[in-house]
Amino acid sequence: MVGVRLVRRRVFEVCGVLAVFGLMALGSPASAITWGNIDTTHPNVGAILIVHADGSVGEFCSGTLVSARVFLTAGHCTDALTAAAFPASRLRVSFAPNVYAEGAVRLAVSGYHNHPDYNWGPTSNPHDLGVIILENAVEGVTFGVPASVGYLDDLAAAGDLKSATFINVGYGLNQDFVLTGDRQISTSSFRNLHEAWLYMSQNIHHGDGGTCFGDSGGPTFFVDPSSHVEYIVAVTSWGDSVCKSTNNNYRVDLESSRSFIDDMIALNP
Repeated sequence: MVGVRLVRRRVFEVCGVLAVFGLMALGSPASAITWGNIDTTHPNVGAILIVHADGSVGEFCSGTLVSARVFLTAGHCTDALTAAAFPASRLRVSFAPNVYAEGAVRLAVSGYHNHPDYNWGPTSNPHDLGVIILENAVEGVTFGVPASVGYLDDLAAAGDLKSATFINVGYGLNQDFVLTGDRQISTSSFRNLHEAWLYMSQNIHHGDGGTCFGDSGGPTFFVDPSSHVEYIVAVTSWGDSVCKSTNNNYRVDLESSRSFIDDMIALNP
């Protein structure tokens, strides 16, 4: 299985074993948005691709372009690459509507980094962020906008979270485990807010979609009710093992998150 959205297990059980195995497997499937549709409105959301020995590619994780060269994803994605000492030269990032379509552009990667405090633990604060650094600057794409520090807390204090709907975007398999390679979009309703986590429903019986394996690192967007600006408030991180109930994503609006993102942007103009 290429690409991971962690469940309630240790990172080495799910990410280290499955993801590293996936790096070596040829043509192994990834998983992605559940109960969603084809996305045509987020050209800054892309897929991390693994280049196999025969030149073919497989999907790994998702993410968002937040500056000309910095692609924001989940720490457990970059940590799996680090653990495998995987060469950046065998990574690509594609923002194509379908990453397997003829002529789909696949951009070269010069490096990747975990959040310096990354340490997996879904009930605490694992600092589950990472970045992929592109070799060349991307032009003509509007960058994703990470939410400011304390943004979700402010929404909660104003009473705006209880009825909030969030937008998930990513690549890979749908809820039927059919690999399409399409960028897909779904929506999830609010469940709870934790110090480090945004908890959402992805239960189709409640009218919700969500994320699954391979959507890791993809953005959780929220459209501000006042400014109508779409912010990245979290990145896809973990949930139930069959991707039917919960969609629990790591917050971008933490001081430590914004510091890491801002530092990476400053260091990689």
